[in-house]
Amino acid sequence: MKPSVVIFVQFLILIGGSSCIQNRTEQDKTAADILGNPNYLAMSYGGYREDTREVQPNLEELKEDMKILSAMGVKMIRTYNVHFPHAENVLKAIAALKVEDASFEMYVMLGAWIDCKNAFNREDGEPDHNAESERNPVEITTAVSLAQQYPDIVKYLLIIK
Repeated sequence: MKPSVVIFVQFLILIGGSSCIQNRTEQDKTAADILGNPNYLAMSYGGYREDTREVQPNLEELKEDMKILSAMGVKMIRTYNVHFPHAENVLKAIAALKVEDASFEMYVMLGAWIDCKNAFNREDGEPDHNAESERNPVEITTAVSLAQQYPDIVKYLLIIK
């Protein structure tokens, strides 16, 4: 199996501008302002409470997790699987917390997972590393759509292959 490669896709609408953050509002902050900045502790996050992704955490559980992470100093999370409700619900939870508390600050690196054909569906045959999964275009389209819906929260899109 080939090793995973992470490609950071930087969209001008998400990044543009100077990297000086002293006079920026939260909405004006760019990925360049946040990534690598020691004031923006980051971690990978999955809010699942069961041993399957079929059981999704609810909005209140995700909000509670975001509050805990924020209290720990985490201001950037990375999450994947935009084809499950989890990723969008994390964005909804952060947006709701920002409405409840204008000082709440949390950003997301949103990952789109790109697979080969039959990577997880063995009923259709063995994985074919020379063919793309039919899910890949949907994964990319969904990630881009979520980034456009939540531009003040999603600061990076990651394409994982």
